[in-house]
Amino acid sequence: MSIDKKRIGKILKVTAIGTGVTFLGLNMIAKKNKGDSVFEKEKDQKNPFAGKKVVFVEDESDEENADGVRGHLEAVGETKKSKGIYDRYIKRAIDVVLSFGGLVVLSPIYAGIAIAIKIDDPGPVFFTQKRVGQNKEFFKIHKFRSMKMSTPHDVPTHMLGDPDQYITRVGKFLRKHSLDELPQIWDIFIGNMSVIGPRPALWNQDVLIAEREKYHANDVKPGLTGWAQINGRDELEIPDKAKLDGEYVQKMGLAMDAKVFLGSLHVFSKDDSVVEGGIGEMKKNGIKPVLCRQYTVSKSDEELIGHIGFGERVEVDKDAHKKVLITGAGSYIGESFTAYAKENYPLNFDIEAIDMIDGTWRDCDFSQYDIVYHVAGIAHADVGNVDDDTKEKYYAINTDLAVEVCEKAKNEGVKEFIFMSSMIVYGDSAPYGKSKIVDERTVPNAANFYGDSKLQADVAVRTFADEKFKVLVLRPPMIYGKNSKGNYPTLAKLAKKLPVFPNVDNQRSMLHIDNLCEFLCQIMLVKEVKENAVVLIPQNAEWAKTTDMVREIASVSGKKIKALKIMKPAVSLGGKMPGKIGGLVNKAFGNSCYAHEISIYPGLDYHWVSLKESIERTEGRYVYKTIGNMRQNEKPKALMLASVASMIDQFNMDNISILLDLGYEVHVVADFVDGGTITKERIESLKTRLLEMGVDVFHVAIPRKITAINKIITAYKEVKDLCDANCYRIVHCHSPIGGVVARMAARDIRKKGTKVIYTAHGFHFYDGAPKKNWLMFYPVEKECSRLTDVLITINKEDYNRAKKAFHAKETIYVPGVGVDTDKFSSGLIDIDLKRNELGVEKNQYMFLSVGELSKRKNHEVVIKALSKIETMNYKYFIVGKGELEKYLENLVKDLGLENKVYLLGYRTDVSELCQAADLFIFPSHQEGLPVALMEAIACKTNVICSSIRGNVDLVLDDAYLFDEHNVNNVVDCINALVGSKKREIFLEDNKETVLKNYNHLKQFDLLTVREAMQKMYSEKSGGYNTLS
Repeated sequence: MSIDKKRIGKILKVTAIGTGVTFLGLNMIAKKNKGDSVFEKEKDQKNPFAGKKVVFVEDESDEENADGVRGHLEAVGETKKSKGIYDRYIKRAIDVVLSFGGLVVLSPIYAGIAIAIKIDDPGPVFFTQKRVGQNKEFFKIHKFRSMKMSTPHDVPTHMLGDPDQYITRVGKFLRKHSLDELPQIWDIFIGNMSVIGPRPALWNQDVLIAEREKYHANDVKPGLTGWAQINGRDELEIPDKAKLDGEYVQKMGLAMDAKVFLGSLHVFSKDDSVVEGGIGEMKKNGIKPVLCRQYTVSKSDEELIGHIGFGERVEVDKDAHKKVLITGAGSYIGESFTAYAKENYPLNFDIEAIDMIDGTWRDCDFSQYDIVYHVAGIAHADVGNVDDDTKEKYYAINTDLAVEVCEKAKNEGVKEFIFMSSMIVYGDSAPYGKSKIVDERTVPNAANFYGDSKLQADVAVRTFADEKFKVLVLRPPMIYGKNSKGNYPTLAKLAKKLPVFPNVDNQRSMLHIDNLCEFLCQIMLVKEVKENAVVLIPQNAEWAKTTDMVREIASVSGKKIKALKIMKPAVSLGGKMPGKIGGLVNKAFGNSCYAHEISIYPGLDYHWVSLKESIERTEGRYVYKTIGNMRQNEKPKALMLASVASMIDQFNMDNISILLDLGYEVHVVADFVDGGTITKERIESLKTRLLEMGVDVFHVAIPRKITAINKIITAYKEVKDLCDANCYRIVHCHSPIGGVVARMAARDIRKKGTKVIYTAHGFHFYDGAPKKNWLMFYPVEKECSRLTDVLITINKEDYNRAKKAFHAKETIYVPGVGVDTDKFSSGLIDIDLKRNELGVEKNQYMFLSVGELSKRKNHEVVIKALSKIETMNYKYFIVGKGELEKYLENLVKDLGLENKVYLLGYRTDVSELCQAADLFIFPSHQEGLPVALMEAIACKTNVICSSIRGNVDLVLDDAYLFDEHNVNNVVDCINALVGSKKREIFLEDNKETVLKNYNHLKQFDLLTVREAMQKMYSEKSGGYNTLS
């Protein structure tokens, strides 16, 4: 079929002419009505504060304004009327185009609405009201009339006694879908408003006007929608609303306006506009005062949040016996807990449940119970379509009943009351694409009457707590398990029926019923709770992703489902759709998480079921032994891994001892053939010591070069096999390649609750490091940090970098591996005897370096420097072994220093050598926090060292630092310190500096490090601790 181009051209021409004529006509009408719209002929209606800076002054003699406060505005200066290019030209052009298009396209809808209004409640179609425009000039805003003719004028809806009685049937529909705002498109076209901007205040909303003045939000045109509207709409408190308006003004531009416009699409679907000019309705959420409970009134943020956690390590008394009353017979949680405790803690609990439906529970004698666990309540409300009677029922059961039970428990001598609150007290999930992570500073703020009914009880029961009556409030996220109700069964049905599912990234906290029950058992058996009222937030060890859950459910159920990233845009669009569609999408793919750290309580270990395992249990295909039996018969396991045996020997024996003391079965993985800087004899001795300690030793040839890809892959497979077979509770890895191998190998078991700890003994990328180090190691370490629960750094430079740029759940600073200052203190040996043993004369200087004979340790710079010092009487000893041994021997010969420089190889008397030395020289290119240097300082020996990360943490005086790349700088440093001084004078001159370094070193003492590591291990063990 041929295209009639002439006909199409004619249609386009007529359309263009028609559009042009319509635009000109509307423009003429707009210009004619502009003056009337801003009260040009009604001077008494103009704002006397237009163009002036204002403040609000409270005055009880004034009438109450639209914000519900008595007071008035006062002028304190003039405002500057300055517009930018975007505001003056671009934004106005967009407004004209969009408003004209809206007027034309929506004209049939306008006509239909006008007719409906006339039929429903005869009178004017439009409703005009005086509002505050740009620079506080008043203008007439237009709306479709949604309220009856008898409604008081210029009174905000939230201040009417009963707003519903004034709203017409058509008006209710218009407000629900924000259609009553459509005539404001004309106010945009005429130039009094913009599409995007702060919502126009009522002329008598003095508090809001004054608050906006602080942020210059009165200086721009008001908008049809704004930044505050998509972040809470009219339910926000006035200061919060004004601050958001100010944020919009500060960021105003094309990108910001586009963001607000898109964000408004789903906000306009909500039935919130009834609260026009609201003053904090988010805390009321449309609930009439007669329905609300007042327990949260006048409470501070701290009181609403509560005391999260026990405040200290607690001890679970496995021999204790408790009698528990569950108030709420037949509940899913109550029955699950009873069955779980009977199976796993048969000797610890006697549990009874009582029905709360009728009033007979009031006759029960609570005094015979140690704990009352209150689970009765109503949940899973359709909060968008509930009458007042139903809301009252929620408050009666969720709030009043909980308070009454708590009061009865206290009056009758019960020692502990546990209340099931909910994550709902923190409001709804964030919509798809937006993050929501609740932490210890997040203030509860219920989004609806259901959440408020739980929050009121949450706050109320805590007020009963005292020394003799402990109150524990639990705020769990969504609880799921076999036969649970709520959202999980719906998701499971979809997983079993759908062939495809969107592959989107979202995060949600969840809690499997077994993890909750284990948590309950442990908190009920805690020996002593010092805080009177405690808020606890149990959750699974890992956050859930909706797509992963659906995949797993389908897999367990023997179904195949494809997760498609191509469906992401559909989810994004669906989340912004009005009505139930947007609500359901955001319910499924929104974000709502608790920060992990607020769910970890030292002394408790309740993360027994991983997400994958929980789905297998829920879908009925998992056979497992009871957790109680596992606890009684098996120790938890910990893996200590390093690339070479020397790193275990020199840096980790203390860590292994701590883990053993904490009750762990410890496995050690390292290269026990090429042991690094220790001899074969030392390796065998190390293995013997470990076996005698009850430690299992595994040889894995972990390479030390990043280019040895095949060897790395082989090591990864071997370590992964160990991880999968043993399901370690803690994996602690060391060294760059070892750290990568271990963290990759532990990915799967980490999902089950394993805590992965990595100690960075000095990143290969550092200030001044070669570019290749940054290119090779930085991206790898940054990516692996995502697989890390605790990243331990041992110097301040690494700590600051990791804290700022990496993704580990927790980054901490521990002062190295520690040094035993008592062991290395000088005066423990006969120094003259040691010097004689080495052939050092009485008046001769003894210089010493300790470290692997490698390029990194940089011994050659000292040898070359000493070759340039001809008159000094010294002997220089280097302790260590390594690949550069032959090279350094030849260098010594070439420089004619055979009688002055000696390579001692591996030694076991390093502390004695340090005490005998006059000067310890440490020229390394790269360190984390060098043990050798710490040991020398601990021996109260003079030290000079390279000015690098780690060294500068230990040596504070720049005079004792040198540039390790510059031989002449090393020469100058030695000459400045020693020069031609006699040995006795040199030692006397430097006593003060030696003592200063020694005192500074005490913060790196072994006991300090040991305490830090024991605390960290205990926290990451989830509380497993056999120490008592």
